[in-house]
Amino acid sequence: MRRMRRTTRRRLLHFAIALLLLGSATMWLSLSDSSQSAIHTVAQAVAAEAGEAETDEVLPVEAPIRLDPARFELRGEHYVQVLDDGRTVHLTLDAKLQKDLEKKADPKKLPSAGVVAIEPSTGRVLALLSRSDKKDEPYALRATAPAASVFKLVTASALLEMAQLDPNVPVCYSGGSQYLTERTIRGDAATDTTCANLEDAVGHSINAVIARLALQHLQREHLEEIALRFGFNREIPFELPVDVSKAEFSDDPIERARTAAGFWNVNLSALHGAMIAAALANGGVMMVPTLVDRVEYPDGHFGERRRPKVWLSSVSTRVAEEVGRMSESTTTQGTAAKTFQGRSDWPKDLRVGGKTGTLANRRPYVLFTWFVGFAPLDAPNIAVGAVVANGPKWWMKGTHLAAHAILSYAKSEQ
Repeated sequence: MRRMRRTTRRRLLHFAIALLLLGSATMWLSLSDSSQSAIHTVAQAVAAEAGEAETDEVLPVEAPIRLDPARFELRGEHYVQVLDDGRTVHLTLDAKLQKDLEKKADPKKLPSAGVVAIEPSTGRVLALLSRSDKKDEPYALRATAPAASVFKLVTASALLEMAQLDPNVPVCYSGGSQYLTERTIRGDAATDTTCANLEDAVGHSINAVIARLALQHLQREHLEEIALRFGFNREIPFELPVDVSKAEFSDDPIERARTAAGFWNVNLSALHGAMIAAALANGGVMMVPTLVDRVEYPDGHFGERRRPKVWLSSVSTRVAEEVGRMSESTTTQGTAAKTFQGRSDWPKDLRVGGKTGTLANRRPYVLFTWFVGFAPLDAPNIAVGAVVANGPKWWMKGTHLAAHAILSYAKSEQ
């Protein structure tokens, strides 16, 4: 019997470690040294516990949680979904915020839109809303929209993290508001009479400055690495299917500089946009997004609350804080100033960091408008990704949806 128990303990130990390695292998390269140390600690704890087992019984593995937004229901002040096996999943959604967004995003006026709100420090999804002219399409989870100038946040992070760029050094430029020519990207001393630094370029979305800095300081491998760190070209772990956000970088340095500034070749979902903002708000650490708060079993007992999990170490804390600080200029004096500080009902002490994005597809004409950001700036408790795809006539932009989400949540937290 003792031999059987030792054999069982070894099997349990090997099985547990195999599961642990399988779950962590895909993100091993992106974790910080402290995160890797934590994985070693967990492995040791699993081994110790398996060594103390006193039974040959092998416990069944719990069935995975598969969620379906069509089956979400509001019970009192909380959203739940009853699974086919009888378990009830209590969701992380904030009922007031979710209902406010559903009311704001009138399906009769928004052909396609997605908005997601996340708690930066935990990855808990506070709101998830899709509008689409295609029946039941989860637009907030589709990476069909170009990231546009939202990608400038990623490029700015690379310039600070990898190129060690001084963000205060001015760059003189001309043109580039609609299209980036090679002359605009490389620069022309005869015509470059307007100057701006990196903060200006982020806040006012100055394409020529971002493209010039990317051309001068970032190689293809830099952009590929920073994109991976921010979750591009990876499958996002989530309880619902999410499109992979693709980011492709040309060997041609001019074309690559255009991509770095937000001109095509990068797609994004609203969920992923919220995760990028959340990573900057969370000291450079991107958490695994989740809709699951806890599970209630058919006999009425509850499992433990879902614990936050680190997914990726995107950038250092210093860089995350610097990019977040620079991005506030977007909402105070830049491309989103009218939507935020320009509103009479906007609290003056509610500081928001973020980035807009606008890009149009000509045939057929579709105008994509973005905002990803977080608030409050000094102690972020919400990060938002919002995208709206409009035709020639439009009623609301992504910036409006995001601002509404941030303001609604701030009021509920008072």
